Amino acid sequence: MVSSSETIPSRLFMTSESSKEELLQQFANLKEEVEELRKENQRLRAKLRWYEGPHTPPSKDQSNSGKSSSSSGEDDDEEPRTDGGTPGRKPGHDPEWRVAPDPDREIEVTCDCCPECGEAFDESAGVSPRLVEEIPDPQPPETTQYNRHCYECDCCGAETVASHPDCPDEGQFGVNVIAQSAVSRYDHRLPYRKIADRFEQLHGLKLSGASAWHATERAARAGRYEYKQIRQQIQDADVVHVDETGVKRDDEQAWIWTFRTDTHTLYAVRESRGHDVPAEVLGEDFAGTVVCDGWTAYPAFSSNLQRCWAHILREAEDVAADYDVAEPVYRSLKQMYVGLQAWLETDPTARERAQMHRSCQNGLRSLVERSVDDESVATLLGKIEGGIDHWLTFVGEPAVAPTNNAAENALREPVVLRKIIGTLRNDRGMFVHETILSLLATWRQQGRNPYEELRRVVSNNEMISRAHAVPAVETSG
Repeated sequence: MVSSSETIPSRLFMTSESSKEELLQQFANLKEEVEELRKENQRLRAKLRWYEGPHTPPSKDQSNSGKSSSSSGEDDDEEPRTDGGTPGRKPGHDPEWRVAPDPDREIEVTCDCCPECGEAFDESAGVSPRLVEEIPDPQPPETTQYNRHCYECDCCGAETVASHPDCPDEGQFGVNVIAQSAVSRYDHRLPYRKIADRFEQLHGLKLSGASAWHATERAARAGRYEYKQIRQQIQDADVVHVDETGVKRDDEQAWIWTFRTDTHTLYAVRESRGHDVPAEVLGEDFAGTVVCDGWTAYPAFSSNLQRCWAHILREAEDVAADYDVAEPVYRSLKQMYVGLQAWLETDPTARERAQMHRSCQNGLRSLVERSVDDESVATLLGKIEGGIDHWLTFVGEPAVAPTNNAAENALREPVVLRKIIGTLRNDRGMFVHETILSLLATWRQQGRNPYEELRRVVSNNEMISRAHAVPAVETSG
């Protein structure tokens, strides 16, 4: 038996020439296999670092995609789903039953004889009810001609054209067509050509893709007054989550910004990523707290910030995976964050919050004072130090969240649309995009039906829009 201390050459010396050649060949094959595995490992680690990177949103984090968080391991024989989850409700969750509606009508379904032997039935032995819900057949379009009478005042000579609440001031399409066009585009994400096809297939209404676009634009123009009201609500809020992501405007770089509170969401498409955008949307004298990431535009706009802990923890974890010296930094940050979350659940007093704020801030200062040689670790410490006044705002202000997940979630819908539509062509496209997205997101937050709300806006707000002289092309509100 060859001892473990013997080297491969010594073992080869003790074998025959043929065995020696076989071992050498095996060694070469193993060495080649190890090299291939090493390259594969590097590739997978790089991919994992991207998915778990500090600037990767939670929706992109696929590190646990192999198994759903709801999986308990008890159903190993169950056929896996392609989306990574498991069928049915999560363990421990009560089932949710769909509420059965009241029937609008009842139909008695009877049978005269036995289908097996043909024997006639005397009477029913009971009733087995079944509720069936159906939608009406698509209705053809209804065409109405409004004979609007014209008048001339004998006193001042002013000319007047009579108006009707169901007759739009422009175009030949009514409220339902306008509302359905906008919802189909921004809720159902259909191209305008497909929207036109849908109208023809369901209702026999023939219109072009350009007509569907103009109908959506009219919905945006009618809703612009409500868009301004949403912005006013956000300007008056105590806490606003802000984030931005890139979008193309006629193949030039632009950005779609989101400003979100608990009850309102506003989008603004701008060609700038600077502090002038939050200054314009929120106002130069905005007195609330801005929850944000580490982008330089935010401290240039306001000193009352809450930096996102999700970003710094992901970045610290990413650096710690490559540099051992960063491991204590990541561990200290995570312990502080988890500890603060648990402590805040005890509902501390304002004085206790202030004391904890000072204590944790001193801890962060001690953390960044350490000397390191690795550039990546030094950069991480520099980011922590750069936001030293903004990491712990949530400790002193109960209404402030420690992460910017609300704004990141609000950007998911624009990101999906960006993948579908590619680019916004001009200022009119930017105007429609930010207006309809803001209205739909806000209505969903408030539990309102987007389609019904769009019908309301289009039918009731035309006079308000005219009174405020909303132009067809407007980007700054």
